[in-house]
Amino acid sequence: MMSDEITTLSSFQFVIGGDLETVRSALIKSMLMNSIPYSQGENSTPSSHHDPADAFQLYSPSWLLVGRIELDRVDHSQVLLRFCLPAYPSDAEVEIHEMAIRDALPPPAAVIRIMDAEGDRVRALTYLGRYLHQFRIHCLQEIQSVLQSSLGLIPVYGLTIERVSSFEPAFAQSDSQQQYIEDRDIPRDNLALRDDQQELLRLWQSGQTAKEIALRTSKTEKTVLNQLTLLRKSLGEEQVPRRR
Repeated sequence: MMSDEITTLSSFQFVIGGDLETVRSALIKSMLMNSIPYSQGENSTPSSHHDPADAFQLYSPSWLLVGRIELDRVDHSQVLLRFCLPAYPSDAEVEIHEMAIRDALPPPAAVIRIMDAEGDRVRALTYLGRYLHQFRIHCLQEIQSVLQSSLGLIPVYGLTIERVSSFEPAFAQSDSQQQYIEDRDIPRDNLALRDDQQELLRLWQSGQTAKEIALRTSKTEKTVLNQLTLLRKSLGEEQVPRRR
């Protein structure tokens, strides 16, 4: 049985070198080359501070809207890419995809058969909705992986954007000022995460349980929970939420 608790991080964040226009063009080119369906502009969850040109809705042939990318200028030489997770699906969305979800469920899907036999339609839709949400997140992660490899994105956790009304050309900054900006924008502790720690964090943020992660990473559940506790102390509960 799946837990009644649904917890997902709202976005995954990456940085890439370059000005906003250059990064936007490179992103569009990469999505076209990798046959990633997208539309440009805000969708049903508008964000007032974004230029429509800096928001990309991402789609899957099977599960429709699976998330979006938002671009934010960090400074004159860096851009933040925020991969925003999809909203939890409504019952109407679940009904649209119901047959495809049922076909995708691992056999024999006994829980759903029991719900069907008991005529518990509401509970069955809730159960199917969770799977649809997981499928969409998985699709978004696949898109993220492709773009990360294609564009050389650097994962960043806990980055805070400091908005400025204007910025001076690079030559107007002293070396010490430039070093301060670089240190501020990309926390060195975050970049020092080992590959196994980044994988553990990614799996946890995608909604998997400690037990599921333990099975995937050949660790004990206790070891996974201990490592998550250490990451939570370093990165905070927003990045490593508390759950089982």
